[in-house]
Amino acid sequence: MGTTGWIIVVVVVLVAVALAAWLVTQQRKKKQHQHAEHLREEAHTHASEIPEAQVRAQETAAQAERARLEAERAQQEAREAEVAATQQQAVTEDKMRTADAVDPRVDTSSTDYTPDPSTDASTPPADGSGRHRGDAGETPRT
Repeated sequence: MGTTGWIIVVVVVLVAVALAAWLVTQQRKKKQHQHAEHLREEAHTHASEIPEAQVRAQETAAQAERARLEAERAQQEAREAEVAATQQQAVTEDKMRTADAVDPRVDTSSTDYTPDPSTDASTPPADGSGRHRGDAGETPRT
């Protein structure tokens, strides 16, 4: 085989290699195209679910807003109830102070005097001392 024969063999081998490379490239492109189509189909399937998901998100947001407003209203009611309880306590304490000021057995000028709405000043203490709130041994007022 001469030089021409070797050249022909090399050219044929190069053409065969080039053809094989071209075929592999075409196969790869075809597979990539098929994969892209599959991904597009999945995207279209998921896209149809988007409006439903958006509606659910809006409904959930509306529920959260209603819950927030309800919690705010409940907090306001709790604050109002606390104020009412504090006012009631003040009224009761004021009445006790007034009663203690009128009662000659109670020394309201004592430094340890505090009105005690749970103690009934009309009944003597359980210890039998005859003393009431704040009059620990002092002479009763007249």
